[in-house]
Amino acid sequence: MIKRWLILAADILAAALLVLVIYIVNYRLPQEGTEAMASNRPDMSSLKAEVEADGVAGRKTNVVWAAEDWKEKFRDKFSDTVISTENSYKSPNVSIEITRYTEDTGVSDMYGSVVSYTVADIYVADITCFQTVFAENMYGIGYEEELGQVAERVNALCIINGDSYGNDMHVDNGTIIRNGVIYRAKNTNVETCVLNWDGTMDIYPAGYLSADELIARGAYQSWIFGPSLLEEDGTAKKYFVTSSYIRQAHPRTAIGYYEPGHYCFLTVDGRQWDTARGMFLNEMGEIFEELGCAKAYNLDGGKPSLMMMQGNLASHPYYQGEYLIQDGIFITEGI
Repeated sequence: MIKRWLILAADILAAALLVLVIYIVNYRLPQEGTEAMASNRPDMSSLKAEVEADGVAGRKTNVVWAAEDWKEKFRDKFSDTVISTENSYKSPNVSIEITRYTEDTGVSDMYGSVVSYTVADIYVADITCFQTVFAENMYGIGYEEELGQVAERVNALCIINGDSYGNDMHVDNGTIIRNGVIYRAKNTNVETCVLNWDGTMDIYPAGYLSADELIARGAYQSWIFGPSLLEEDGTAKKYFVTSSYIRQAHPRTAIGYYEPGHYCFLTVDGRQWDTARGMFLNEMGEIFEELGCAKAYNLDGGKPSLMMMQGNLASHPYYQGEYLIQDGIFITEGI
């Protein structure tokens, strides 16, 4: 009997080691990748090589500029000179205000009922102030970098983690557009969030996305994680098409959209006893409803959830030290 138990234990250990090796090889070790482009401005050089042989990857989307002058529309938000504090930044092109909140929801899980979160209210005078970045400046599997290193490298004023685009390796792993360049064009089983060159935001249901339509529409950035958090009328959703794990309370990162030129970042602290349990999806939707957002979209959560403001932590993540991220979303002075 003992011998049988030992054999069973050895088999389980071997299987666990095999799974670990597969995970490391497929997700943690850098695989063949492509150097990212900085932007899709008309005068930028084209991608050196297509990143996928699908006839779409490597193409640029149409640059469709906003109909309104955001610098004029939001002139009371900007400043003629740079005014910088620990929790704010104003310049002729950018306005960022950081606010932190803590409240007791009365709804408990194993970490308690208190939630703690950080909101960055953001105005930009030009859409190129809103940028995305790949870790190590490489599109591909296994490329990772500390968010602080990324922030310093790209001169980010405010930065959050992205959607960890490389974690989904099945055949229908979505469409990835970053700074106006298509890196991947596939079907997906989750909602896709798209920020357009004109500053508008669209959230597409799971399924087929036409790359040609996105190119013509002027898609500027896209993310695949989800779910979306608001109904069409801006009220918080109560039901979410996602996994049971995602529905649980977690540290979270999300992006909100008010109107072209006005956005917000949200990071939720979590897994901290009695001080920050994380949030359920409906709670995060309620925050975006209270903020007055028209659309909101959930990004990668857990350990990667982090916000930095001018090189300093703006949120309070549970992970000690900076967790390695695959991609980030940041605000800069534009190009």
